[in-house]
Parts: sequence; structure tokens; C-alpha cells
Amino acid sequence: MARKSYSEQEREQIREALLQTTVQCIVDRGLIHSSIDVLCKQVGISKTFFYSFFPSKEELVLQALRYQQPKLLHYARQLMDDPELSWRDGVKTFLRNCCYGAKSGIAVLSIEEEQEIRRCLSEDCFQAFRKDQIGLYSGLLIIFGLPVDSIDPRLFGNLALTMMMVRKAIPDTMPFLFPEVADDMAEFQINALLAEMERVREGT
Repeated sequence: MARKSYSEQEREQIREALLQTTVQCIVDRGLIHSSIDVLCKQVGISKTFFYSFFPSKEELVLQALRYQQPKLLHYARQLMDDPELSWRDGVKTFLRNCCYGAKSGIAVLSIEEEQEIRRCLSEDCFQAFRKDQIGLYSGLLIIFGLPVDSIDPRLFGNLALTMMMVRKAIPDTMPFLFPEVADDMAEFQINALLAEMERVREGT
């Protein structure tokens, strides 16, 4: 007989497992192959029980991305505090590892996944998530030693996410781009963003 009652601690552990599993699924194979059934099976709960935590898969994805945010901030702080790394090397390492999320365990949505999630979200949920994202990018700029008013965190987010999503989209989603120079393109974009950040940092 299925178990029907869970303690608050057990529920929190299950919720944590759902968030971790979702992040890992985005990293490993994307959301297209990660249905609620698949996620529930990996965590070991029923689909009915899933809905006592999250009203939809889309809400789960947003919470999983929020769950990742403190980890990204902590990683950035570690790099900035590493005495073996220069400022430039620390920021470059962060951007490069985000750009190659599948290799470094960082969840980055594809273009199609963002579209799919957005279609299913209410405007309130969408705007709340946007606010959280601005907070993330503001936090990263502060950790990198750049005053928030020196670079718009929304611009920083757009530039960083664009290079991550485009790199992820080559060659499957964007077949007319040249996959043989995709890594060179990502490196060029990282260096261009770094150069602007360095210029702003030195001017403060």
C-alpha cells in the first residue's frame, strides 16, 4: 500500500530532490526528454504527489533555476577569492563554465525550452522570475567588483545568456551557423564581455 503521509522534513528532502533532478536533467538532456513522469520516477514519487509540491512542470523549472542561483553566486565568490587566479582569469573561468553548462553541471535552457516555459507561465510568475534574475546578475556584478550602476544587470544578463544559449543551439537549433568555429565564437564573446567589464572596473 502506498504511503500517504510524510513528515515536513521528508517533504523538504523530496522537494530538494525534485529541484536537483530537474537541474541535472536540463544539464544532461534538456526538458524535452524530462517529463513529469520521468522526474517522478527518478525521485521515487507518484505523479499525484508531485502536484502537492508544484502546480506544473514549468513552475518546477523556474524553482530549479532559482535553486541554482545561490550556487552560481557561491561559485563566483570562490573564484574571486582564489589567490591563484587574477581578476580576469576568475571572471573568465566563471563565464566559460556557464557557457559550457553541460560540462560543468550548470543548467542553461535552450531557446526552445525558454519559449515552451514562457507560453505556460502567467504574467505574474514571469515577472517575478525576471526580478529574481536581475537580482542574480546584480549579485554577480557586485562579486566581480563592478558597481551595479556601472553596468545594467539586465544588459549583463542578456550578453551572458546570449552567448550561452547560442553556443548550446549550435548546430541543432541554428544549423546555418558554422559549428566548426562555435568554440572560437564563444571565446571571442567571452573576451569581448570581459574587456568591457575590465574597462568599467578600471574606470571606477
